[in-house]
Amino acid sequence: MIQPRCVVLFDLDGTLVASEPGTPSAGLVAMNRAAERLTGCPGLGDPAEFAGRTDVQIAHLLLAAGGVRDPRPEQAMELVRVYVEELEREIASRPYFALGDPAAAVRALEEIGAIVGIGTGNVPRGAALKLESAGLGQLFDLDRGGYGNDGYERFEVLARGAGRCDPTGTLPVIIVGDTPRDVFAARAIGARCVGVPFLQSSADVLREAGADAIVRAVGADLAQFVLRILEYPR
Repeated sequence: MIQPRCVVLFDLDGTLVASEPGTPSAGLVAMNRAAERLTGCPGLGDPAEFAGRTDVQIAHLLLAAGGVRDPRPEQAMELVRVYVEELEREIASRPYFALGDPAAAVRALEEIGAIVGIGTGNVPRGAALKLESAGLGQLFDLDRGGYGNDGYERFEVLARGAGRCDPTGTLPVIIVGDTPRDVFAARAIGARCVGVPFLQSSADVLREAGADAIVRAVGADLAQFVLRILEYPR
């Protein structure tokens, strides 16, 4: 048995999965539809504002945009509940696809002793739906992860995910994500970050945010970048 040497947490949207280019994702459509159901106002969501945020944060933003003053936590969670209902319906016609080769990445990481998990702003059911839609449903143990209902801020989500992968809290943690918010949240918990350029988040944007390494896409070579990061602790 390989001795665990680190924890690697993957973001989902823009890192592991995405929708067809040029089309609104099932998640965007579902979140906007949920917001309209609760506020009566259509088209509130800005995809650029969604990137790197938790579902609960997005729900607060949409409620406020829809005229709800100082949204309460229970109101945000109700919007998220309705969003998951809408996502389950919408994803049938707007499936996600895998970015890069996540299966090869997970195999290579496990071969070097990484405990692999998820660190996403999606709530658990939303994460499962997206992964299943992209054919990745069996790739991850979803008990090893941090999700959008684990905290309002992304760093809280990542901290919970790291703790579920390594309850001792002794292993170094590396986050793999596509937005500056992934990088900032990694830094907030003392983790390192591998950036994956996607849409507005170019390699230069991720480097400027402080990413420790950049990969073109998630694949088998990710393990070598992780090893290099481990060789040079901050």
